[in-house]
Amino acid sequence: MWIWNSEETALREALEGILYAEPGIYEKLDTKYGCGLFRKHLPEDQVRVIVDGGGGYGPMWAGFARQGLADAAVHGEFNCAPNAYVLYEMAKTIDAGKGVLFLCNHFMGDYLNNDMALELLEHEGIRARACYISDDVCSCIGEEKEARGGLHGIAQVAKLASAAAAQGDSLEEVWRLAEKGNERLRSVTMKVEEEGKLLVGPGFSGEPPVESVPFESADQLVSLAVDRLLAELEPYGPKEVFLCINRLRRMCFTEGFVVLRAAVRYLQKKGIAVYGSSVGTYFDVFDSNGCMISLLAVDEEMKACLGNASGYDFTV
Repeated sequence: MWIWNSEETALREALEGILYAEPGIYEKLDTKYGCGLFRKHLPEDQVRVIVDGGGGYGPMWAGFARQGLADAAVHGEFNCAPNAYVLYEMAKTIDAGKGVLFLCNHFMGDYLNNDMALELLEHEGIRARACYISDDVCSCIGEEKEARGGLHGIAQVAKLASAAAAQGDSLEEVWRLAEKGNERLRSVTMKVEEEGKLLVGPGFSGEPPVESVPFESADQLVSLAVDRLLAELEPYGPKEVFLCINRLRRMCFTEGFVVLRAAVRYLQKKGIAVYGSSVGTYFDVFDSNGCMISLLAVDEEMKACLGNASGYDFTV
């Protein structure tokens, strides 16, 4: 049972709750088309970064309107892509003349609505680009990476784009770095069922796992996940990675850090250094125990733009 007044009003009421929790930090977008939140007092003459996606239960998306992550966030209803017009209105509202970058996970509804927003902005003379995150290694098996869906790895791409924008890079440069981050980013979902099964790669829209084995330990979970991710990242020969653990809805604080420790130690045994790491609940679409694990294969350019960014009650 959910503690809210109604599912239809929950996301909008949550946005208002954020405004009460941090007065003076945010402003709610005045639109009839959907939900949007942007930071007040944004720096002038800077590319704007907007994250967007279907409304969820964790910080993605409204919580990512944060310094170091994004200037604004737009979300649709629960599990629905945001309307193209609210994306368009948000971009018009916060554009500083340097252009706007949209970041969203690669799902059909998100792609179509972001693409339409780009067309609407072009007619207004506002430069805009979009980067569609495709880090889920277990989606669209056998197809090109560009066809895959996205998970919580978008947070790392947002940090790259935000840092590039903050140092005054052009829209094309901010978009290039975001695309580079997406290319070198891989994530996998590891779900633990009550009957003791460990599911590798189940999709939150009901897609079956690619593997199912008896659950043994955190070390076993980590080895299965990391080996799969490193196999994908082999073309980049990564010597350093940024590691992020996203707790599913029933994974507790302690479990998350046990998994993080196991992942760091396993990577070190593989000869791979962990440049940075974080663990938290960002994208809790599964009402189950388990986690999503992501690795970003970093290089020197990316390291200069990566650091931990903190939200109201999370760090990523």
